[in-house]
Parts: sequence; C-alpha cells; structure tokens
Amino acid sequence: MTSPMIQLKGVRYCYGEVCAIEGMDVSITPNTLAALIGPNGGGKSTMIKLIAGLLRPEAGQVLVGGRGVGYVSQAPDFDLSFPATVREVVRMGTLSARVRPFARYTAAQKRAADEAMERVGITDVAHRGISQLSGGQLRRAMIARALASGSDVIVLDEPDAGLDIDAAAELYSVLGTLKADKTILAASHHVDAILDIADTALYVLKTARAYRPDDLRQKLKAGLRI
Repeated sequence: MTSPMIQLKGVRYCYGEVCAIEGMDVSITPNTLAALIGPNGGGKSTMIKLIAGLLRPEAGQVLVGGRGVGYVSQAPDFDLSFPATVREVVRMGTLSARVRPFARYTAAQKRAADEAMERVGITDVAHRGISQLSGGQLRRAMIARALASGSDVIVLDEPDAGLDIDAAAELYSVLGTLKADKTILAASHHVDAILDIADTALYVLKTARAYRPDDLRQKLKAGLRI
C-alpha cells in the first residue's frame, strides 16, 4: 500500500473564536491532484496554509512527506514593479533561507529554473520583465517558481482567480501534467474545470470529505446535501 504524501489528523485552526478548521482528517497519496471545493470561508485557504507550513495547527497533526511544499498564493507575494525578469523570479524559488546575501546561482539552480519554466510553458517569455506578463503567464511563472524549489508537493490557492476562460484552460492543462511526479492540491471555485483534471475531490467545510470527482460533481449539480 502506498504511504500518504499528506496527512491531517484531527486538525483544528481558529481565528479568535471562529474556527476555520475543526477535526479535519485527510490523507492524500503521492502523484495525485486533489481539488479543494467548498464555500467561501469554508477553510480551503486555511487548509492550504497549514499544509504549506505558513500556519501551525492548534490541535492535531499536519504531516507532509517528500522534499517540502511549494506554495502558490492567490496573488503574487512580490512587488510586480520590481525590475526583475521572469527567469530571475523563477530562480528565486531555488534559494533557501540559509543562502548568503548576493550569492550567485549555481549551474544546478539555473537548470532547475529553466526546467520549471519549460514545464509550465513560459520559456519564450523568460527574458521579459515580470510586470509585462499576462495574468495567465504570471500564474504559470508563480507555479514555475514553486517547481524550481524541488518540492514534491505543490499547493495552490485559487490559481485561476481573475483569469479568462482561455488562460484558465491553459493553466489547468499545465496542472494536469504536473501530477506525474508531484502531489498537487488546488482550491478553486471553477468546479467543473478543476474536477476534470482531479484524481480526488475534497469538499471542505471546516472538515474535509473525500469524493470521486464525478460523484462530487453530480451531488453539487443535484443540490444534494454534502
């Protein structure tokens, strides 16, 4: 039996007196794309931040295997006006907190960034300033930066937010290819699009319940209680 890549055991996390997650038990196998579906305020973003290590659970355990987690937020976590190229931003994903100031990138780091850009289809814009990208290209650059870190788990908080239909479709196509060697968790309100590429679906509302993607799709369309 394959060991889980991600496990949440009895996890609780509250913002003051309001608990976003309570008693959450989740197990996700490697090389799986898990779609996180649920209402606003249901706990999807909190769940993602707990897995990424940005939040610590108040109770329970969050266990992640492999070589770490690459986190892709809803919006860029860097200043788009900063005069950096796409290649430079993606290379930043290879840096650790222990790197000394003004250190040069190694050949291996440069290669990891180049491979990441190729995987998400932005090699042709690598020389552009990060502020010159379209919305879809920017999201793929953020994913490439996460890939360049070498993490085995990639978590994405509504990566399709604000994208037009074509850009979102291209993004989903990229995510569908990454699960060949990565474990992917992606929160989205575009239910049909994310379920089309998902291996499993988690309905998140303080806790999480796992479904086969088509089963959850049918329940949601039928208006059945989940």
